[in-house]
Amino acid sequence: MMRLFEVQLFLPEGERTVSSFGSLLHGALMERLPGDLAKRLHEQDMRPYSQSVSWDKKGGFASWRIGVVEEEMGEAVEAVLRETEGIFLRQKGGEARLGERRLLMERSFEEIADAFFLTEAPPKGAELSFCTPTSFKREGRYVMLPEFFLICQSLLMRWNRFAGEVQLYEADLTQRLASACRLLQYALHSAPFSVEGHTIYGFRGNLRVRFFGTDGARRILGMLFAFAPFVGIGIKTALGMGAVETKVWEG
Repeated sequence: MMRLFEVQLFLPEGERTVSSFGSLLHGALMERLPGDLAKRLHEQDMRPYSQSVSWDKKGGFASWRIGVVEEEMGEAVEAVLRETEGIFLRQKGGEARLGERRLLMERSFEEIADAFFLTEAPPKGAELSFCTPTSFKREGRYVMLPEFFLICQSLLMRWNRFAGEVQLYEADLTQRLASACRLLQYALHSAPFSVEGHTIYGFRGNLRVRFFGTDGARRILGMLFAFAPFVGIGIKTALGMGAVETKVWEG
C-alpha cells in the first residue's frame, strides 16, 4: 500500500523555507525509525520512500511531505509522525515543530493500474508540477532539463522495483513511452539544491504533456504519472529533490 503524508512544519525563528531542508529532515527521520529498518534502507540503492519540504503559499506554512511505497516503511513513518512533536535541527541550532499531520493519499499498485487499464478510454495527457529542484544523472553528469525519456525511465524503474506482481517489462518500453509524450506548455526555471556541502542545479515549475502513441502506451503513462507523487522523479528524492504533483487527464 502506498501512502502520502503531509505535515505542517514550523521552522526555527529566522529560518526561511528552502528545499534543501529536506536533507536535514531525512537524517532526523532515519534516526527515529527502528534500527534494523534504518540499516536496511541505508543499504538499498533505491529507497521505498521520498520526502520533501516546500512552502505552502495558501496556508502560509512549510509543508513536509513523505511518500512511502512499502507497508513496513509506511507503518514506521506513521508511528514517527504520530509520536514526534518537534525535531531538533543540529545544523541550525533550533527545533522545527510539527503541526497538523494528514494522510493525503493511500492507494495500492493494483488500484492505480486498474484506474487506467479498466477504463473505456486511455488518458489524454497530464500536468506535472515540480515542487522542489529536479535533476537527473546520465553518464556521470547531471541533467537539469525535463527530458521525457529520463522522466519515464525514473518512474518505470521505481514502479518495477516496488510494484510486486504488477510489473512492466518490455523491450524498449522507456523509449516507446517517451516517444508518446508531446510537450504542450511549460513554465520552468533553474533551481539549486544544497546537499552535503555541494550544490546541484535542477529545475522547478510546471509542464503540460499530451499523450499519443498506442492505447497501451497512453494507459501506462497515465499510471506512471499518477504514481509519481509517491516516489518523486529523478535523483535524490529521499533527500528532498524531485517532489512532484500530477494531474492526469481522463480519456
